[in-house]
Amino acid sequence: MSLNQKVSKISAKGRMWWVFSVVMILLLTTLVVVSGESYNNFSKSVAEKTNDVVVLPTIEKPLEFNLGLDLKGGAHLVYKADMSGIEEADRSNALESVRDVIERRVNAFGVSEPLVQANRTSSGDYRIIAELAGIKNVEEAIDMIGETPILEFKEENREVVNELQNEIDKAQQEQVEESTATSTSTETSTSTEIGTTSKDMLDINLGDNEGAQEISVEDGVAQADFDIDKMLAEKQEAGELDDMWVTTDLTGKYLKRASVQFNPNDGSPEVSLEFDSEGSDLFAEITDRNIGRPVAIFLDGLPINVPNVNEKITGGKAQISGNFTLEEAKDLVTRLNSGALPVPISLESQKTVEASLGAASIKKSLKAGIIGLILVSIFLMIVYRWPGFLSIFSLAVYGLSVLAIFKALPVWLAVALIALMIALLFYIFNELKIFTASLAFLFGIFGLLLFFYALKPITLTVAGIAGFVLSLGMAVDANVLIFSRIKEEFRNGKSIKLAIDEGFRKAWPSIRDGNFSTILTCLILMYFGTSTIQGFGTTLFIGIIVSLFSAIVVTRVLMIISSGSFLEKRPWILGLKKNNKLDK
Repeated sequence: MSLNQKVSKISAKGRMWWVFSVVMILLLTTLVVVSGESYNNFSKSVAEKTNDVVVLPTIEKPLEFNLGLDLKGGAHLVYKADMSGIEEADRSNALESVRDVIERRVNAFGVSEPLVQANRTSSGDYRIIAELAGIKNVEEAIDMIGETPILEFKEENREVVNELQNEIDKAQQEQVEESTATSTSTETSTSTEIGTTSKDMLDINLGDNEGAQEISVEDGVAQADFDIDKMLAEKQEAGELDDMWVTTDLTGKYLKRASVQFNPNDGSPEVSLEFDSEGSDLFAEITDRNIGRPVAIFLDGLPINVPNVNEKITGGKAQISGNFTLEEAKDLVTRLNSGALPVPISLESQKTVEASLGAASIKKSLKAGIIGLILVSIFLMIVYRWPGFLSIFSLAVYGLSVLAIFKALPVWLAVALIALMIALLFYIFNELKIFTASLAFLFGIFGLLLFFYALKPITLTVAGIAGFVLSLGMAVDANVLIFSRIKEEFRNGKSIKLAIDEGFRKAWPSIRDGNFSTILTCLILMYFGTSTIQGFGTTLFIGIIVSLFSAIVVTRVLMIISSGSFLEKRPWILGLKKNNKLDK
């Protein structure tokens, strides 16, 4: 005898009892997941009171809800991205790259589910918004993100350098001629190398920059009372030296990895860079066309290393040497490995959300949810009597299942939970003879989305909780439609079993259209809305899918297993007047 034949021999009520057993397992599982540490405390209490006769298993690592900035408190930072050096067509991609880099840096420091967003304002500015839940000190948050390094390789602007060199040579020559005319003995320089000019300009550019390496040049040049440093300082102040270095295509975005190494000669810390294949080709091209000339390595707009190129360098490796301490070198490596920003950013605003605000929001939200649930339960029991009472159990399954999905479930538990829900839905649809291929496809897609959301924690904000509470109303609405249809079938003289079946069958089109239109709205909010709106749409979407399971599966199971002659003889229990007659 096949399995289908064996199952077909079981009565409808008997099959529902089997389904009810599965639902109870689901209920207990979600209750344990949602309870978390409270379940462990309960398990220990039971073991103590029974002298270890009853020992319940405990959860090694209880899952926690992930609370957003408005519930947990933290830091809210707004950065402005400077896109002046990026082509218009590439700016959106550059902004997303900045967002990814900042998110990686924040994740590396262990912030729980940071929210980092990129957007463009109506005025055309590009901004990065970072919401860091749990961070109470704004300065700590700013330090955490840090001055993410902008790594650039620059080559000399030969035209500018040559003009400057000629100007220096001319000024020196004039000074020598003047000294000769006045018979003043002056020891002059026979040659002034470009490297000297580069050094002087770099000394001025560096200012108080700690850890910057000075370039070794030949000293001992007499300047005949001509002060090159003064001349360069005046030009620097006038902005005439800004074009001395030309930015190449090689930047930090081609960086594969950075590491700390030590100079074999003096043991000083250095930072080793390794580029990807594209970066290696660019580095080889740059060194090939600058043999015998300096190539400057700039970090955050300042030159930290200006080595002279002796030969073409292949392999995509370079070293940054300077007056680094070991801690400075490690910090630079960490920042570089976290990702170099393709564009500079500047902090525009900062705000701290106090923990007291989060606690108050949680209390108010819980209070509103509990009061709403109690009022809805009272309404259902007054209007629909026994079915209303059963719907409370259905809503409990719904609530615990949704809250469990809000946590980051292990893969095996997420698969079991979602697969069980979808399988039971398919079974009940088949029992009601409304199962179709299109319905199977839609709920298959919904199941995949639920599985995706069950694997990672949902960041709960006040807006997200509002979406959850609204989905509770949708769950109640589905039960109301079903109970109203069942009462109509009773009034039409159907037996209780037929009335339940017809009630679910005829209520389904209304439930389907109402919920599917809301699901479509949720998808729009989730994929096109901002962070708060996305959170609202996500929790509402999850709640609606689970509410369909609780209304169609759980409510039907409870109605079938509680049906019988007892209810048929007492119509008032079903919310009907005593003079309503029920025909078999």
